[in-house]
Amino acid sequence: MPKRTNISKFIPLILTISMIIFFVISFSRGKSIVQKSEKEINPALQLVESEAKKYVLREMDPKTGLIRWDLSAKEGNTESNLQSATINDIKAHVYKEKEVVFELSAPHAKANSLTKEICLFGKVTTKNRAGDFLLESNQLSLGMGTSIEAQKGFNLSLKNNGTVKGESALVNDDQSKITVTKLEEAVFKDIQLSGENVYIEKNSKGEISSALINNGGKIILKNNDTLSADTIKWDNSGNIEASSNVVYNSEEKLVKAGYLKITPDKKVLAKNNVSIVHGKTECYGNTLSYGNNSFIVITGNPGAIQGDKKILADKIVYDVNSKKVQAVGNVRTIINHKA
Repeated sequence: MPKRTNISKFIPLILTISMIIFFVISFSRGKSIVQKSEKEINPALQLVESEAKKYVLREMDPKTGLIRWDLSAKEGNTESNLQSATINDIKAHVYKEKEVVFELSAPHAKANSLTKEICLFGKVTTKNRAGDFLLESNQLSLGMGTSIEAQKGFNLSLKNNGTVKGESALVNDDQSKITVTKLEEAVFKDIQLSGENVYIEKNSKGEISSALINNGGKIILKNNDTLSADTIKWDNSGNIEASSNVVYNSEEKLVKAGYLKITPDKKVLAKNNVSIVHGKTECYGNTLSYGNNSFIVITGNPGAIQGDKKILADKIVYDVNSKKVQAVGNVRTIINHKA
């Protein structure tokens, strides 16, 4: 009778071999996964994968669904959050009701695809389709609807209108409103402006129609008259109003006042602690006015000083040509004797 083999004796050996095979397979698979993961998170490979040969971004108006602006770049590097990118060789367009109103170009830009904010930098050039608007700036921001903002220094050329130069400028989509901070100089047909904060408007014909200077500024008129004040309003009809710390220098006459107005026919009205100096004559009072003739009229407790003589009256009339003072009503003359 054949001898029966006891299989139970081999069970421990079979279990041991099975465990060894399991661990070998697990180790091989784990090593393969690790190698694949290392390849995927390799910084050098990540850099290659984050580089784009073409970058495109656009902003849509959430209410109308119309495009506000679009941008394309030849190359760019996406940052680690995958929302921001530094891009190069930029071309962009700003739209108004499907029509292109601005064409922009720049060597570099930073873009955020989440907030739709774009900052172009380098030599940024902005043109309009009509060819009468050329803006060059060191930096320019998109992301405010269809307005653009030039920053860190700009030069603006307005064909047949003049030039504007300053620190920053906010321009709306039809170029009818330009808000300038730290205006170095704006040269228009009949006037030159400078000031801390300046608001410039164009009319429907594309002409510069008005300007408002706040927080201190200066204008130079065509005849080289100069006017400085905290606030100055000008329009292209020739009306000028200035208030607070007004200093007006015109044809050897120096006028200081709290308020001054110049009309298109060159008449001057000043009030609030007024003084005028011409040669060796000084006149003062509460109001002052003169036109195209040579006579200056001062009222409101007026006085005139010539040398050691002081004249007080209800009204002072000063003749610029003859340099004579005429006093009217309650005239008093005071002589200041020198010691």
